[in-house]
Amino acid sequence: MLKSIHIRDFALIENTLVDWTAGLNVLTGETGAGKSILMDALSAVLGGKVSPSIIRPGKEKAFIEAVFAADSYVTAFLKREELLAEDNSDEVIVAREIGKSGSKVRINGTLVNTNILAELRAMLVTVHAQHEARTLMSPQSQLELLDGLGAESHQKLVDKVKTLYLRHRDLANELNNLSMSEEDRLKSLDFARFQWQELNNAELSNANEDEELEREISVLVNAIDLKSQSMTAQELLTGGNMEEISAVDLVQKALSEVEKSLRFDPSLAPLVETLQSGLASIEEASLSLRRYGDSLDTDPDTLSDLEARAALLSTIKRKYGPTLAEAMQKEAALAEQVDRLENSALTLSKMQNELAELEGTMMKAARELSEKRLKLSQNLSAKVEGHLKDLGMEKCRFEISFQELPGCGPSGIDRLEFLISPNPGQPAMPLAKIASGGELSRIMLAIKTIFASADHVSTVIFDEIDTGLSGRVLNAVRDKLAALSRSHQILCITHQPIVASVADNYLEVKKEHCKDETVVSVSKLDDEMRLRSLAAMASGNASEESLSFARSLMEQANSARGV
Repeated sequence: MLKSIHIRDFALIENTLVDWTAGLNVLTGETGAGKSILMDALSAVLGGKVSPSIIRPGKEKAFIEAVFAADSYVTAFLKREELLAEDNSDEVIVAREIGKSGSKVRINGTLVNTNILAELRAMLVTVHAQHEARTLMSPQSQLELLDGLGAESHQKLVDKVKTLYLRHRDLANELNNLSMSEEDRLKSLDFARFQWQELNNAELSNANEDEELEREISVLVNAIDLKSQSMTAQELLTGGNMEEISAVDLVQKALSEVEKSLRFDPSLAPLVETLQSGLASIEEASLSLRRYGDSLDTDPDTLSDLEARAALLSTIKRKYGPTLAEAMQKEAALAEQVDRLENSALTLSKMQNELAELEGTMMKAARELSEKRLKLSQNLSAKVEGHLKDLGMEKCRFEISFQELPGCGPSGIDRLEFLISPNPGQPAMPLAKIASGGELSRIMLAIKTIFASADHVSTVIFDEIDTGLSGRVLNAVRDKLAALSRSHQILCITHQPIVASVADNYLEVKKEHCKDETVVSVSKLDDEMRLRSLAAMASGNASEESLSFARSLMEQANSARGV
């Protein structure tokens, strides 16, 4: 249940906090007052698409925070996603900050992605608008509505049929790709073998071999210079020319002098150790340089072999790369392709058997789903007719026609359509061909009432669903909303005083012009203010006659609410 919504700098709303109650919450106001902005804000905080232009002029960001009371289903979801409030309260706080470069959404203080928010939204609210009634005309929408009435086992069967269909489709496409002519198969096999053989002959085993070769070739190309330079460095360290003093000679001489001084000053002991260590390091470096020089290969044949290998790898990368790692992956893929083409007859037979078995399983599940849908449709028809009777369509007959599709699709083998016969003796016809706007609104209210009682969503929003209705029918809509509000929280935008009169929580939206800006505000009306609002809504003024009419509406509303 929605407990409150705090909106700041969103469109024309500067800063407002709206509290909602259980039962029927009615939102009224003149046309253009900003009622839709409030619903847009609720939609936005629950993940609805908004652009930066929605930010109030002169402000850097908009902020919306909605507080809901969580039922057991929502709590289980929050626990699964590790989004429970820190104090383990039964509240769920959804906040969205909309900036000029993007937006952030938090659930109980934790940043979430759109998928998690969409899943939570489906558990918190469901929205029905007058224009949405046109969606009832789509056979696919009608099929989804019917499936929505099914129990958990029904939903699992719907998912199973879809999964089987997708597997069947993918396998059929793969089988079709394999079903080539023998000539095409041999051509493909010959080319795949050629490519695989070329890669196999290259004996690729190290994805970094080309880089390592490049370093080795660089060393071999400069081997003579490297050898000369290492010998010179060695001679400078340990001596090779009797006429020149080496680094070792100099360090040994320095060590000898310090050791003499050590006899008179023991504090020089660490320096002696440092010189001794340095002398050992120089001798080790000299030895390493000699070994390095001896290890250098100056044989031109070695360089020629490495350059030939590098050229081969370059060709391999150009044809199958651009990296050796990709070429190695290509070799493995070609090996599989060769094996598949060599054994295509066996593979084809195996896949054909698998496809036939899968089709049988899919059709069995689809027929089982169709039977369950037929039972659901009979139950739905009876319930819709009952609600339509309450809504002033006593003689209306509601049916659901079934047509079996030539093949199974993602939704099964059924194409269904809602049919109505508004008057006795009139054949049942599709909604799209016979229903008026007012009839569609009432049928939609009947269906949504049924669905609201079948699902676990506690908050239902009706946005001007009573548009175009009048008189006795409006009384019926009022009574239906009042009855539904006993089990669900209802948020209803209306211009009809008959509907507004039955509100448990009466909210009025006003647009005010202050200096150079326009501000939208929301107020909760007490009994006296509610009476005047109903009178003004009915006749445009609060005359004694209209106030008397409003009082009569309130009396009727109390009766409808059982007060």
